[in-house]
Amino acid sequence: MKLAILLVMLGGGLGAVIRAFITNICNEKFNSAIPIATSIVNILGSFLGGITLGSSISNDWISPFFITGVLGGLTTFSTLTNELVHFMTPNFKLGHFIGYSLLQFLIGFIACYIGFHL
Repeated sequence: MKLAILLVMLGGGLGAVIRAFITNICNEKFNSAIPIATSIVNILGSFLGGITLGSSISNDWISPFFITGVLGGLTTFSTLTNELVHFMTPNFKLGHFIGYSLLQFLIGFIACYIGFHL
């Protein structure tokens, strides 16, 4: 049990660093009304999770380190929720809100499905 917690901690730290790196690159390269970095990390995390869950790789460290840790640190539901709330400003555009929501959930599911079946 103690090893699993250590693996989650190490993987979560690594995933968070990868997310910060991707976010910094996206903030420098893109000026968009849609938060590109959150989309990238969530879709990438869904895809990698699908690959991992669909593979025959099975041991006691993959799930706590990679799935719970790395992918948990990489992906971000709280940032997604925060960004959706920010769409509800006085200049609120329902299309942006709906489009971004669909992008995150639908494409994330599709990415996981594709990864699972590779």
